Amino acid sequence: MPLEGTTSKRSRRNVIKGLGVAGIAGLAGCSGDGGGDGSGGSGGETNGDATKTTAASDVEITFWESFGGTEASELKTLISEFEDENPNITVNTQSVPFGEVTTKLTTAAASGNAPHVASYWMSFSSYFNSEGILDPIDDYLQDGLDPYYDIVEPAATAGGNTVALPIDIHGMMLATNNTVLEEAGAPAAPSTPDELAEAANAVKENTDKRPFFLQTYDNLYEGFRVYFSLVKQQGGNMFENGDPSTGNPVFHETDAGLAAAKFYDSVTGEQGWDDTDDLSDTDVRINEFKNDQAAMGFMGNWMANRLQNDNNEFIDGLDFTYHPPWAFAGGTKETFCESNGFFFPSNPSHTNAEKKARVKFVEYITQNNPVWATKAGHLPPTPKVAESDEVTSHPIYDEYGIVETLADMAANDQLRYQPRADINLYAPEIGGSLSSIYAQNVEPQEGITKSATAIRDRMN
Repeated sequence: MPLEGTTSKRSRRNVIKGLGVAGIAGLAGCSGDGGGDGSGGSGGETNGDATKTTAASDVEITFWESFGGTEASELKTLISEFEDENPNITVNTQSVPFGEVTTKLTTAAASGNAPHVASYWMSFSSYFNSEGILDPIDDYLQDGLDPYYDIVEPAATAGGNTVALPIDIHGMMLATNNTVLEEAGAPAAPSTPDELAEAANAVKENTDKRPFFLQTYDNLYEGFRVYFSLVKQQGGNMFENGDPSTGNPVFHETDAGLAAAKFYDSVTGEQGWDDTDDLSDTDVRINEFKNDQAAMGFMGNWMANRLQNDNNEFIDGLDFTYHPPWAFAGGTKETFCESNGFFFPSNPSHTNAEKKARVKFVEYITQNNPVWATKAGHLPPTPKVAESDEVTSHPIYDEYGIVETLADMAANDQLRYQPRADINLYAPEIGGSLSSIYAQNVEPQEGITKSATAIRDRMN
């Protein structure tokens, strides 16, 4: 099992910039460019018992997806393009509610009814693998994990095998409403703890706006992600030696873990930069930010969708920027990241041809998709696509600092997937106990102790 927060270093790939018109056409399905549909090269090359191309006969694969809105629409387009390029492969897409994926997938695998591909957060690779429901796909990959950013490897692997592939990379960042900061006479781009405090206090003293929020609302997912980011920025680990396989959480016993909890607590407590009012409302802080009523927030880049109108355009007049969150307490430049990933469930009825086809399908989707960057502000998981003209020329890249900042953090090894533990770290007693610190329902030490105890109980 990979250590917490580590990346496996491979030789740095040359980033292909300036794809231009021909290159972008490649993103729609042209093969032979080192990625895409995985049919480039010799075509019939073998790797173990598996060939790297799909059998000529017709194959149907079943795909469980949980996407909505723009992502669902763009995914549908990509699937259609893949089927046009591969007329012998049909993708039977079935929608599964996101909150039901883990249960349905484990149940389906146990009964021999698992789909060929299922989408979920890629950091769950170790959890799903520990349930014995995943197939390794190394023998079917065209280029292994080489096309993807190096940070992807730990979350895409489990038990020494590749078991998942990412369609994006998204992470926690510092978002500033520049209009509110200017009104308060605050630093426009705080990059140190002192500058963050100066900016938040200026907003607090000179306006009636919300200075800074660490969570958009009280929920167990943000509870774990925010606290994990704070621990990493303190240079700490969640598990002993950074190794989840020890089953021994240590964050509640370390200086880094307690310092992170105290900073977490101070934002709604001593500092008074946020309050606990309306923490149960998912919309309050985001609406305040986009209506120039909140100055700064620790927000995932996926929140960019909430700042857009129905035409995927940012709200007219909204002046905001995404930054690396290095203004927080602590000096280590690391923050939480995640990927929407594709898993390959085990099913004894899946034929070898179907296994080849499903990997070919997923490689196509994950290596030929600029639209989630240009429409939703997600970082494409391959440098080739992330640095393509279509992405870098879009305002979402540098004007708002979303994709460009994420790309820089990915290239500089500053993004960290959550620990690849063999349990669901988003259980209410784990993430919820941490979020309760921010809600001022528990003292910092009590909250992290409860969370650590819940992790240890589940792992042992």
